[in-house]
Amino acid sequence: MDRLLPGQKLDKGQSIQSSNGLYTLILQQDGNLVIYSQGKAIWASNTAGRAVSQAIMQTDGNFVIYGYPNAVWATGTNGWNNAYIVMQDDGNLVVYGFKAAWASGTNRVTYRSF
Repeated sequence: MDRLLPGQKLDKGQSIQSSNGLYTLILQQDGNLVIYSQGKAIWASNTAGRAVSQAIMQTDGNFVIYGYPNAVWATGTNGWNNAYIVMQDDGNLVVYGFKAAWASGTNRVTYRSF
């Protein structure tokens, strides 16, 4: 599976993978959301140690990492109703509505953090 549709989530230890198998987005046990390319981290949410429980693609279009008791990171794409997030074959993680609303910027990037 390369995407999360509205209402779908990642719990700790769960991941999605690009359709070509080269890129993986995982919500790690430490709470960090990380994109890996061939075993090497190329992007991270920097949310390790923040009591993260899940990352959810909300129906309002925002992709959010939740800790206790609040959100600890988000794409800021609320208002893009029924948007989805996809781990693309070029390594870019993108929220799409009727067009791209947010991107990790990891297509051909060595490492990036937000």
